[in-house]
Amino acid sequence: MKPVRVVVIDRNDITRKGVEGIVSDAGDPFQVTATLVHLREVDPCLKKQAVEVIILDDQTVHPNEVIQLATTCHQRYPDTGLIVLSQRRSREYIQGVMRQGNASFILKNGDVQAQLLKALQFISGGYPFISPDAFKIMNSSSSQPLDTQDWDVLRLTEQGLRAKAIGVQLGISIKTVYRVRGKLKQILGVSNNESIVDAARKQGLLERKE
Repeated sequence: MKPVRVVVIDRNDITRKGVEGIVSDAGDPFQVTATLVHLREVDPCLKKQAVEVIILDDQTVHPNEVIQLATTCHQRYPDTGLIVLSQRRSREYIQGVMRQGNASFILKNGDVQAQLLKALQFISGGYPFISPDAFKIMNSSSSQPLDTQDWDVLRLTEQGLRAKAIGVQLGISIKTVYRVRGKLKQILGVSNNESIVDAARKQGLLERKE
């Protein structure tokens, strides 16, 4: 059977190895042929070798960069499918990724391993895949009133980062972080920053922690 060559992109060593392990557990015909840390490494990699599937964990990547990668793969490498692993619950973002016919999207809650194995089967056969929760968000009748920057601030707030660290991570000013947090408090109906994450979980914007 012809091998399905897989490239994994993730800046985090632990999660990158975890994804590699899932692909290895899938067995033949899937083979991880390269692991990358930065998106700028993708084009040189694809020019050197044919790749059927790219798996990207978008935790430290801006949404616009992910959408651009999906577009580039679709235009320059039509035989290469993209699987995005994400915690971002933005309808706009999910639609932007899935708009490219060779992209798949998995929301990282529930059984990520099972979803990724399904996505590998689908995308290697030329069919897009979207996890059930991501599908619900993408097809909801109305989008959440948050843009991608709002979602990124919320995600990093959940990780316990302070405003200054969030600003550095996202390349925005601390004043912008405060403005976004003010917007989040208004939308979520809370009065302080400490309540943002808990309220977001209760309202389904973030995955609940047991």
